[in-house]
Amino acid sequence: MEKVALLEALSDNEKQTIYTMLDAFIGKQKLKDALSGVLNDVK
Repeated sequence: MEKVALLEALSDNEKQTIYTMLDAFIGKQKLKDALSGVLNDVK
């Protein structure tokens, strides 16, 4: 919760940068999971 409070103190531009990075990491994980599932289906 402390980190969330600290995030609120950032400028809008800094917040947007963090949200963009989070979206990238989440998208990467979703792609990895999807590809892993496809590869397992091929075996």
